[in-house]
Amino acid sequence: MLLTCFRGDYYARFVPSESPACPCGDAAIQTRDHILAECHLYERGRHHLRSVSPSISTPIILGTHSGLNALAKFISASKAFAKAAPELVDEH
Repeated sequence: MLLTCFRGDYYARFVPSESPACPCGDAAIQTRDHILAECHLYERGRHHLRSVSPSISTPIILGTHSGLNALAKFISASKAFAKAAPELVDEH
């Protein structure tokens, strides 16, 4: 299965023609941790992550079954790691 993850830190390294900045304007380089814990564009669904780790600890989120389940719910709810920011995603 091919999984594509669109993030600024990936673009900075592999696709220099794309801006690495987060569309929220708060991060010069959009990172996984920025998306998971800080970016207001992805607040929807973050409660799933906090239910497993109140501080949204990356090792807990990525290193436990409950964390991975919460991450899947967060991604589904927030549309995180999609090509376009949530406000720009056409839901039709």
